[in-house]
Amino acid sequence: MSQTPLLSIVAAVYNGEKFLAQFFECLEQQQLESYELILVNDGSTDGSLAVIDQWKERLQNVIVLEQENQGVSVARNTGLAAATGKYLTFPDIDDKLYPGMYRTLLEMAEKGNLDVATCNGRYVYETKKDIHPIFPLDRLQSTGVLPGHVWLKQALDSRKFLHVTWLNIYRREFIASHRFHFEPGLRHQDIPWTTEVLLAAERVQYTSEQFYDYYIHSESVSHKPDNDDTLMRSARHYMKILEMLDAINQRYPDKVRDISACRWQIAKEGLGIIHTFDSMKDESKKHIIIKEFFDRGIWRLIWKKRPYVPSTLASWTPLSAHQALSRRGLILNPLVSAKEIALRGLNA
Repeated sequence: MSQTPLLSIVAAVYNGEKFLAQFFECLEQQQLESYELILVNDGSTDGSLAVIDQWKERLQNVIVLEQENQGVSVARNTGLAAATGKYLTFPDIDDKLYPGMYRTLLEMAEKGNLDVATCNGRYVYETKKDIHPIFPLDRLQSTGVLPGHVWLKQALDSRKFLHVTWLNIYRREFIASHRFHFEPGLRHQDIPWTTEVLLAAERVQYTSEQFYDYYIHSESVSHKPDNDDTLMRSARHYMKILEMLDAINQRYPDKVRDISACRWQIAKEGLGIIHTFDSMKDESKKHIIIKEFFDRGIWRLIWKKRPYVPSTLASWTPLSAHQALSRRGLILNPLVSAKEIALRGLNA
């Protein structure tokens, strides 16, 4: 094995005992000749470390880093800082990787001198039999080498793009030169990460081959049952994501100018926050989070992006949104008129 591995595989591990054996088997089947596997144990309390110890010698070149539980973003950042490979990837340990995935992506990256090489995968549900591509084959086909913002436009315009890291490999020098990192403590951190990485990338290529199964199951953090506290946290995470996306758009004005989807995704995710309010039952908690929604300027941010919303959402306006909130009892002060709320959105 060469001194500098071709690929650094960085994986966060938190109570993954039941998934690790399959994950390691998938990596073994990749038949990679030059790699390092960096496992960041994020404060696991189950038998994850015992499983890792059983596989360390069999896989070879395994680096285990320990930290107190701080979440997947910090774990990835820890692994990113330790990585030495020419390329990086960030798989999830509860998913399935098919043979040939990394060899295919590495061949694409080496041949095309890519910053990012990416592929397709499949949604696999714990409780359903249907399995379907993450990116529908009639929406996104394999590409040649493209500027990152051109690929981002194609992907977002498909209306089926999923912001994820695990379908990709990244040239490590490219990531390091831009000082990219994952936002600590943020759920769905792949949304701002993917957006900015693709806006900054000069050379990207996509293959529609399906190499990855994304498992949607009850133990997944992103699919836990909702209660008012988790809904409040989710709303705050998405408010932070909208603020980050707006800042990213401002850092790349020339590229974003031609990608209306970079702006409409802010409005789209903002509407999702409003639906979160609708699902909350505790009126006092509901009022707290709605006040924060206005105080942080999220309403104004959504309204600013409305001209870029696709025609399917074009009927939405601050007035209609306010009326919808009012009907559901979601407005803090019933004496505040729809007009005042609209003006607040425009002038805040």
